[in-house]
Amino acid sequence: MERCPGCRARLADDPACPRCGCDLTLVRRAETQAYRLIRRAVCAWLEGNHQAARSCAGESLAIERSRLGRAVLKCVS
Repeated sequence: MERCPGCRARLADDPACPRCGCDLTLVRRAETQAYRLIRRAVCAWLEGNHQAARSCAGESLAIERSRLGRAVLKCVS
């Protein structure tokens, strides 16, 4: 995440926004989970397990809409 969802300030790796103080812990945790799911989807796709790849990509996209997630889902559909 590059910008605060509350005030759009640029972010560092701090757990809170430096401008508005918004706690970003849960948002960053969800972002990490989406990244892990898309990695699992890519691994499953490379192994030929399209059903698992589709499932993981769908779960990742439910958390965070990413171009990589959409691309993986398009490839396995």
